[in-house]
Amino acid sequence: MSTLEPARSAPHDDARGASAGGPAARVEPVCPACHGPLDRRPDGRRCGGCGAEYPRRANVDVLLAEDEWRDALAHLEEERPILEQYVRARREAALNILYYDHWVARMLAEIPPGHAGPVLELMCGGAEICRRLPRRLRPAVALDLNVAMVEQAAADLARMGRDDVTVLCGTAARLPLPDASMGVVLVQGGFHHAKPLLPVILAEVARVLRPDGLLIASEPANDFWLVRRVRHWQYAHSPMQGHDPGEDGFTQPELDAALRDAGLRLERYRRCGYVAYPLIGNTDVLPVLARSRARWLGNALLGIDRALEHVPVIGGMGWISIFRGRRTARP
Repeated sequence: MSTLEPARSAPHDDARGASAGGPAARVEPVCPACHGPLDRRPDGRRCGGCGAEYPRRANVDVLLAEDEWRDALAHLEEERPILEQYVRARREAALNILYYDHWVARMLAEIPPGHAGPVLELMCGGAEICRRLPRRLRPAVALDLNVAMVEQAAADLARMGRDDVTVLCGTAARLPLPDASMGVVLVQGGFHHAKPLLPVILAEVARVLRPDGLLIASEPANDFWLVRRVRHWQYAHSPMQGHDPGEDGFTQPELDAALRDAGLRLERYRRCGYVAYPLIGNTDVLPVLARSRARWLGNALLGIDRALEHVPVIGGMGWISIFRGRRTARP
């Protein structure tokens, strides 16, 4: 299994920006309405094609229409207490950080050698993937609708010297990126938060991927009945995960059909996550693990997960899936 150095350790050239090799390449966004070029002005951005205005509203570019921005702010207020818990977990809980080092490495291992970027981390939250992204896959874009989270992500990346990641506030349903401009789209647990919009989002993913481009994602797996039951109980009792009663995972047939309708082929699907995912990937289930700094414990739980993947019957009872889709012809 491929591994990466933890994001906090800034290994060799992977966590640095342009300091070792001149100015970093960057991905320039386009208008999400018409995909025309955006002019940068002191008060924001303006589309040179359709004339749409995107006022300066944050420390990152906010490429949302006025109604989308209002809805995003209203949702942010509802989610603020949960956001604070999320940030503490991802930045302070040692076992949770270890878990994400491991999980991002597993997702990146799905990218074949020689397959190049740029990379889009879609519905990025705190940009857990982009903060750990190896140099061969940059430049990158990190995009999320939550302006507070992308501002935090931009600040984290700036402290790491990572000036080859463009951080944007935008919606996955109208991506501010040109057609066929991305080599890889990465999504870590975002699709199940937006199930009603999944056909639109996947169509946008297919649009921005180059021919033969890859979608690599990780989502809650609903393939086994007992996992579905336990997950529904957890969502009903977990402050961080149960705030949306409509949240649920996916089965492999559901994902296969959704990708195929968007012009993507599901070419790999793996169930995994048996012990470490529910215990250290979700720090509010057992709060004592959120305070633990025993890396040996985290590594032991991750080792148990890896072993269980190969056990007959149990291997099919994973809490999560990692899957890879490849862009094909237009649907």
